[in-house]
Amino acid sequence: MNMKRFGLLVAVPLALLVGCGEADELKTTATDTEEVVEAEANSPEESTTENEDVQESELGTNKIYMKNKALTITETMGPIQFAIDKVQTSRLTVAEAYRDSFDGQEEVTVVAMNMIVENTVDETMSFHPNQATLVTNTGEQVSSDLWFSDDVGGEFLGKVKKEGNVLFFVKAKPEELTDLKVVIDGPFNENFDKVAEDRYEYTINVTK
Repeated sequence: MNMKRFGLLVAVPLALLVGCGEADELKTTATDTEEVVEAEANSPEESTTENEDVQESELGTNKIYMKNKALTITETMGPIQFAIDKVQTSRLTVAEAYRDSFDGQEEVTVVAMNMIVENTVDETMSFHPNQATLVTNTGEQVSSDLWFSDDVGGEFLGKVKKEGNVLFFVKAKPEELTDLKVVIDGPFNENFDKVAEDRYEYTINVTK
């Protein structure tokens, strides 16, 4: 395993996704104490707030282009309830120390989607939205990055609910993106039988 990428598993959710998720969810509940306020103010690794458009971290400088926290994509896939409720696009200027993790690229565009998955039955189901494919209006087709995405797929051992961000990296600049098509394979049971449609496609508008 590339050790640089391994180290980024911790850095990415804080550096890239705070703008996509709810900022309050990423903070400790004890924010009324002087110690926590001082610690947040003096943190050397990250400086982000919900209203900031630029995020600085060890990973680099991430400039948010657009974010939509009010998506209403919902789908019933047999026993699986699925939703995409947030999307964010941003341009990341990668710190030199981490460019090996991005095939030497100095800049990449990050597309982050918050996905919610729930198995509503006691039987084990398998579903992998964190292995989705993204097709852009600029002609790129990329797979989601499993290294940097949250674990929102895999086996659902009974009535399990998972939520997290799925990340895609594309070459086009955020302002060039208008419509994104997300393609996800449907869920299946323990016998590898499909329990819904084979494939689902969603188009998301990401214009600012």
